[in-house]
Amino acid sequence: MSGIGYDCGTYNLICARRNEDGNKIDCVKEVNAFIELNLEDQNRSFFNVVKGKVPLIERGDKGYVFGQAAIDMALTMPKLELKRPMSDGCLNPKEKDAFKLLQLMCHSMIGKNVQDKEVVYYCIPANAINTETNVDFHRDVLADIFKSYKVDGKTLVPYHMNEAMALVYAELGDKQFTGIGVSFGSGMVNFCYAIYATEASSFSIVNSGDWIDHQAAKATGETPVFINKVKHKIDLSKQPTDYIERAIKTQYHLMIEHTVTNIKKALQTTEKKIRSEQPIGIIIGGGTASPNGFVEMFKESIMAAKLPIPIGEIRKPDDHLYAVARGLLVAAEAAQT
Repeated sequence: MSGIGYDCGTYNLICARRNEDGNKIDCVKEVNAFIELNLEDQNRSFFNVVKGKVPLIERGDKGYVFGQAAIDMALTMPKLELKRPMSDGCLNPKEKDAFKLLQLMCHSMIGKNVQDKEVVYYCIPANAINTETNVDFHRDVLADIFKSYKVDGKTLVPYHMNEAMALVYAELGDKQFTGIGVSFGSGMVNFCYAIYATEASSFSIVNSGDWIDHQAAKATGETPVFINKVKHKIDLSKQPTDYIERAIKTQYHLMIEHTVTNIKKALQTTEKKIRSEQPIGIIIGGGTASPNGFVEMFKESIMAAKLPIPIGEIRKPDDHLYAVARGLLVAAEAAQT
């Protein structure tokens, strides 16, 4: 069985495929970020050292360091600006090289071991309700990236899926793909209420992980890159130990409350058309949901909101960071057969 699930997120790129035996899903992850080096300005000996130790691509007078190596360099050398091919869940309009750089990373992660016309399912966000985003353009750009893949004459056939719907595919097959997926990514929070694998309601909010980083950075005087590093280690179930943790936890509360408020509005509209007698499960995914205590914080807000439909189990898969890619792989395998 073949197929590729590709989670093209604002912060992480994740490629999911089955191993050769077909009994295990392998996921490759890379940070969706880069640093641009001017080869004329940089000391050549420094550049040669960097080139030997990190993933780097030369294009004319520019050099690009990708992934986690770019994050590490930005932390140790603040003068280097960390850049992102994507912003707020979509292609970053401020980065003129965003398409080419994202294309290089995506093709590299897929590798050369593909079947001709292999199906790849990639995720896109729902339309945002709090700001203007060009989701249709982003969808078509990603389609072009996967269509442009060609190795030894082999090509890919791309399809897209709502990011939160992919969580339903990953975890709710035993519930006839009926339930709610909420993906807390870096650029966006994505929501989908699915009935038998069909979207009944969906939306996204451009206030998620990056928003937490920037708001907490403003409150503390730290950089968003530093806040992001602390955020990945914080325990939301415990009292903050310093002003940085306090700022991060406060922003988590605000983000979750805003998300739940809009979930309630969406379900109130949907409930008039589709009534659910059985409790509906909620699957949580995404890197912003990683901290210990997140699920409990989310449950508390959901219970207080008194949603118009009965809510069942609220859970985060053990592989919550990879669950979207896994759900996309499920869809790709179904389409491939």
